[in-house]
Amino acid sequence: MDTINSDEEVRPHINDKNVPCVFCLLHVSKYTCPRCNSNYCSVQCYKSEKHLQCSESFYKNCVMEGLSDYMASPEERHKMVETLKRIQEDDDGYLDSDDDDEEDEVDLSDRLQGLNLDSDTDKIWEKLTKSEKEEFQKMISNGQLGGIIEIWTPWWNYKDNRKVKDIEEVEKNTPQSPPIRENILNISELLRNCQPSVNIKYTVVSVLYAYTYICRLHNGDHLSTPTDSAKELLELCNALRTTQTHSSVSEAIQSCLHKADGDPNSSQISPKFKLFLIQDVIRIIEGPNSTPSVNYVMAAFSDLLRLWQEAIQEISKDLKKAKNNEKLVSALKTKKKSFFRIEKKVQFLLSWCKSYGVDLQDSLDELNLEFCALSSEMASINNTKHQFEKMWGGKRPAKKKILIEELT
Repeated sequence: MDTINSDEEVRPHINDKNVPCVFCLLHVSKYTCPRCNSNYCSVQCYKSEKHLQCSESFYKNCVMEGLSDYMASPEERHKMVETLKRIQEDDDGYLDSDDDDEEDEVDLSDRLQGLNLDSDTDKIWEKLTKSEKEEFQKMISNGQLGGIIEIWTPWWNYKDNRKVKDIEEVEKNTPQSPPIRENILNISELLRNCQPSVNIKYTVVSVLYAYTYICRLHNGDHLSTPTDSAKELLELCNALRTTQTHSSVSEAIQSCLHKADGDPNSSQISPKFKLFLIQDVIRIIEGPNSTPSVNYVMAAFSDLLRLWQEAIQEISKDLKKAKNNEKLVSALKTKKKSFFRIEKKVQFLLSWCKSYGVDLQDSLDELNLEFCALSSEMASINNTKHQFEKMWGGKRPAKKKILIEELT
């Protein structure tokens, strides 16, 4: 499920300067709506009546996904109903004049009676009062609903090193990894007259790092928003959208870390999160067992190829909807062309993995060394930070006292 935050509500746009806000027509726009691509100047305009259908749809989808995707057990469904009841109990009872006063008088359990919390999500949303919807959205935003959201366990964490295996038991207990693409071309068919560069494996490492980033960022649900996920991956990995190459594992990882540190959208993501993605890359390269295997690498790039193809399909649908907006059509065509080139690059890397993926095993020692070096660096920084905080008596130095005060 996508997290509701200001990153999606307020997204800076890179367009012509001095473009007016389409909602108030008073100020220069600073942002672009990620859903309808309208230019606007503030969150107030984003939530204005003119943009109500789009903004309410955004919040509704987030809440509905929370209800449908993460409430598999009866205990979790009961927990959600209790949460909604608490919202109703805490409500001050004052509704806007447009709201039905009698609606608040009906108990929430009565309103939800007879509804299936797994499938009737649209009807559930309609049964909530305006204040309940707003409060529910706030609880998602500030993380109060984190306790009922199931944290995704990456498929690459599964390891089976048993020498003797029961096939039925393995199939039952093995997390479902993405299906490996069929009919993958051999790299020799793509490079008929030359050998692939020895540095391609470092490109693969950087792409795998970015892939694990978006998978964890979206809690394993990255395919539900393919265009946004693809955009986030590109912001982290220059190797896919440019001709940039790397000459070492350290350089590949540092490039991604540098991009992540410079991305304002990832400012709330902890350094520890970014660091432990290196371990995710290690697990993917190691494969499902102690025997060297490219299965997990192939599965990751197959999933990545699917992401790009679904993103292109999504852009194609947007093009049909925007046929009367010449400027938007031009921007979408440019994006589609760019995504198509990247799709071909992902296909090329998938072919390389099929033929040379075993060479990635040589990168494991370097990845472990990089993880240890960065861990030590982080520990040193934290230690220095704690020393200063101890000296200051808090997280900030005390304000300096005025030593000389002018007498009047």
